[in-house]
Amino acid sequence: MCGIIAAAGRLDLTAAVAALEHRGPDAHHIVEEADVTLGHTRLAVQDPASRSDQPYRDGPVTLVYNGELFNAPRVRALVEAVDPRRTWSTTGDTEVVAAALAVLGPESALPELDGMYGLAWTDTRRPGVLMAARDRHGEVPLHVHRGAPLLVASELKAFRALGRRCGKAVVDVPPGEWWELHGHAVTRHAYHRLTATPAPKLTRQAAAPALRHALARSVDRRVISDVPVCALLSGGIDSAAIVAELVRHHPGLTTYTAVLDPRSADLRHARETAEHLGVRLVEVDVRPPTADDLSHAVQVIEQPYKAQVEIAWPCLVLAAAMRADGYRVTYTGEGSDELWASYGFAYRAIREAGWYEARRNLIARQAVRNFPRVNKAFMAYGVEGRLPFLDPDLVTLALSMPMDTVRDADTPTGRKAVLSAAYADALPPPVLRRAKVAFQDGLGLKPVITSALPNPTRYYRAEHSRLYG
Repeated sequence: MCGIIAAAGRLDLTAAVAALEHRGPDAHHIVEEADVTLGHTRLAVQDPASRSDQPYRDGPVTLVYNGELFNAPRVRALVEAVDPRRTWSTTGDTEVVAAALAVLGPESALPELDGMYGLAWTDTRRPGVLMAARDRHGEVPLHVHRGAPLLVASELKAFRALGRRCGKAVVDVPPGEWWELHGHAVTRHAYHRLTATPAPKLTRQAAAPALRHALARSVDRRVISDVPVCALLSGGIDSAAIVAELVRHHPGLTTYTAVLDPRSADLRHARETAEHLGVRLVEVDVRPPTADDLSHAVQVIEQPYKAQVEIAWPCLVLAAAMRADGYRVTYTGEGSDELWASYGFAYRAIREAGWYEARRNLIARQAVRNFPRVNKAFMAYGVEGRLPFLDPDLVTLALSMPMDTVRDADTPTGRKAVLSAAYADALPPPVLRRAKVAFQDGLGLKPVITSALPNPTRYYRAEHSRLYG
C-alpha cells in the first residue's frame, strides 16, 4: 500500500508527495512521462528492494500503484502467453501490474486483477493521457480533482497541498472503473459491475462449508507479504473467523483489540477468542476523545459521516500501536456486515429494494464510507488494512444466498447464522451466538462522545468543510 498523485499535464507535485508521506515512508519519487506527471510514496510490503520503487516503467507504461495484487502468478502467466520472451526483474506485484497494462492493455488486464488498488499510469503510445483505475469493490480510495490540470490522488490532502480546495471539484473513481483523463475531458470505462445473482436452492447446510472454504481461500491469497503481519480481534465473529484462518499460516499470530471500557463484552469475547485460537492479544487502551481528537479523525479520513469519524478514532490508536510494534499489514472484518445485511437499519432497505439488491447496494455504498475510512485511518501510520471478506469469489457466493440461509427468523437482527454455522467447530460458542454490535457501541464510545460534543454530526460536517470544502 502506498500513496499516489498524478497530473494530466506537467506540474510540480513535490508538496503533494510530501503530504502523502505517511502512506509510504520508505521511498518517494516523481517523474514526467509522455506529458503526464506521476508521484509516489512507497510502503514496501512486497519485494521491499529499491528495484520495485515507483513510478515504475515497463515498456511504454509508467505506473504509480497503491495496493496489493493477490493473484500475481495468474497475471504473470497471462502476460507470458502474449509475450513468451518476457523476463521478470522483481519479485513484487508492481511489475506484474505494469506489465499487464503494457502487454494486455487495460481492457483485458483490469478484469484479471484480483486485488485492492488505486492505479494511475501513462503510456507513451498515448501521450498526454493520464489513466486511472480503482479495484472492483473500492477498497482503496482514488480521488479526481477536476481543476486544471486534472489530478488523481489517494487522499484529498494531496490536492490541498497544491493549494486546491476540494468540495464539488472532487469526484471519486467508482469501484470497477478505469478513466482516461486528457485536457479537461474524462472518459469513463467499466470493467466490473457488482451483481447479486440469487441461488434460491442454496441451503445453509450447503452454504456454510462453501463459505468457510471461500474465506479460507481468501485468507490464503492475502497472506502474501515480505513484512510482519498482525490482525484485529474485536470480539465479534467477523474478525474471529479471519484470525481462525490466519493461524494456519501464522501460529501465535499477534492480534489487537481496543479497550475503552475494561468491563465491555467486546473485550471479554476478544480475550476468549484469543485464548481459544492460541493467539497473542494486545489490549490497546483508548482514552475518551476530545473535540480536537475527533477533528483529527475527520482530517485523517476526509469524511464528515458520524459513524466513520467515531470508528476512526480507536482505529487511529490501534494503527499507532501496530506500527510502533513493527507491523505494516493488518487484517479486518470490514465488508462482512454488508454481505449479511446485519445492520438494524438494513430491514428498511430490504423491504424497499429486496434482499439481494439491498445487500448489493450496501456493499457498493462502502466505497465512499467504510472502505476508505479503513484505508486512511490505518495508512495514517503506514499500516495496510486487508479485507478478506471482499474476496471476489466470497462476495459472489455471499450475495447469492437466500435470506433464510443467512439468518434465522427467531434470532436477533445482527446474528450471521450462516457464518456461525461455518465456524461452529472453530470458535467459542458465545462468539458464535453474538448479535451484531456496532464497533463504537461495543467499545462504549457513543456516550463518551455525546458528553464531549452536544451535536457531533454538525461538528463533523463543519470540520470537514473547514478542512476540505
